[in-house]
Amino acid sequence: MNEPFSFVDDSFDPIISSSYYLSIQVSLDGFSFCILDPVHNKYLQIQHFPLEANRPINKQVEDWFRQIEKLNLPFKKTLILLPSSKGTLVPTPVFDAAQPEDWIRFCGQLSETQTVHYNKIAMADAYNVFPVEAELERLLKKQFPNPRIIHQNTPIIEGNLSTKLGSGNNTTLFINLHSSCFDLLAFSDNSLKLCNNFPIKSENDFIYFTLFAFEQLKLNPNEVEVILSGHHPRFDALGKELSRYLRHVAPSSLPHHFRYSHLFRSLNAPQFYNLLSLPVCV
Repeated sequence: MNEPFSFVDDSFDPIISSSYYLSIQVSLDGFSFCILDPVHNKYLQIQHFPLEANRPINKQVEDWFRQIEKLNLPFKKTLILLPSSKGTLVPTPVFDAAQPEDWIRFCGQLSETQTVHYNKIAMADAYNVFPVEAELERLLKKQFPNPRIIHQNTPIIEGNLSTKLGSGNNTTLFINLHSSCFDLLAFSDNSLKLCNNFPIKSENDFIYFTLFAFEQLKLNPNEVEVILSGHHPRFDALGKELSRYLRHVAPSSLPHHFRYSHLFRSLNAPQFYNLLSLPVCV
């Protein structure tokens, strides 16, 4: 689903928007936002726009902020997901908030146009450190008083550890797809065992890196549950190909932490899993 759409529940009330949570995702796959009523723990609205390939992302974001009335309402909290192939998890005891950029340099060069952000992941007792384009950050902070900027792996880790994914001796692999890469996270014994990002240039890359993780973690391909989320032009084909090697492969459902308007029944759950999971980070 990469066509523009908008679902708005009848119970949405702009007059009480200051009691709602606004969640936004800005990525190469498009611009999406949704609104949660935390009092009733229910999603009331979601809207998505694909990006125009021939226009700068920042210009399109500025236009949406100016044109979409809901994005100019006051909200209780504003959560913004900025996916990035770069990022690293740092254990809390060794993390230094005064110099987070030092950790990013372990992952590669930090551009002069980027700033460094970090999310505290309570359930993993770690910090997720990642780069953000400075100009996009400026636009977001101009539009919203106190936006919380979040990396895509933060809600996956917080949400899945809070529900004890991979409890006991069972291991669960969570794969979050992007157009040119994917995140692979492994959960077992109520803890995070692996979190890495791999490039995708072909289906063979996707299969190779996933099976390599199985080998390194000494996992049984007939027992481990593999959950797929995210957006990729060949999402279904990649899942089908992976099923040739692994027995339990399935797309993610809507995050079960929340209730949803009946309008969400037609939503592509894997594509918006991370966006809808953002409030678990609060």
